[in-house]
Amino acid sequence: MTTGADAARLSDAEIEDLASRLVEARETRVAVALPPEFAQRCDAEAAGRLAVRHLRGLLARTGGRVVGSKLGGTNRAALEKLGLERPFVGPVNSAALFDSPARLPRAGFLMCVIEAEVAIRFGKPVDGRSGPPSREALVGAISELCPAIEIADSRLAGFPALPPAAIIADLGFAGALVTGAPCADWRRHDLSDASVQLTVNGVSVREGRGEAVLGNPLDALADYVADAGRAGRAIEAGEIVSTGTWTQPYMAQQGDLIRADFGPLGIVEVQIT
Repeated sequence: MTTGADAARLSDAEIEDLASRLVEARETRVAVALPPEFAQRCDAEAAGRLAVRHLRGLLARTGGRVVGSKLGGTNRAALEKLGLERPFVGPVNSAALFDSPARLPRAGFLMCVIEAEVAIRFGKPVDGRSGPPSREALVGAISELCPAIEIADSRLAGFPALPPAAIIADLGFAGALVTGAPCADWRRHDLSDASVQLTVNGVSVREGRGEAVLGNPLDALADYVADAGRAGRAIEAGEIVSTGTWTQPYMAQQGDLIRADFGPLGIVEVQIT
């Protein structure tokens, strides 16, 4: 058996094959097994190439486009469970972005993991290439804040116990995003102290607070802007960012009517058909 030191890197053919199977898994509903010794053979560069090819195939199949990002691993418990040091990012596909109340088929997801969070839309560009923006600059650049339900999904066998490179290749567990009506006066509220109740068929199943998201969703957002800046990218006006879950995940079932009530920040709802 080869060791991590002498295992051959993933070949272009293996990368292309895995990316194609990840796209196809959305229709076959069969989870994809990672190649042997994937964690040792897939470095950050190869994981990035996998993600690019996966996303390219997904957009070609759905006819969508990338309209923003979703943040994952934005609380300490999730980072520890996933074996990560920092949050990860996945794309928001316009073909998987829905207004509340939404009706989405359970058959459209392998895992269908529900997370309650807030999503923002930038009204003007933000450049993090010189470092994280100030809170004032960040808040001033936001045009909308909405209650949101992220439906996280994975096309990989072994979820959620996957190596970091696999999470990147799987587009950060991106599934779908449902957004409620924008909250007009959200700036009056301390997001770290705000709360949410997640109900399923009228029964409370999860509760959470904004402080679960790295202390404050705006702090997670500032880190995202800075990370984009380090990669040489400024945030564009119109970009949507779902900032990370306030609640522990809930595995949805067919027939579930799911509502996330953020109090004064609003309500978002999705029916899993």
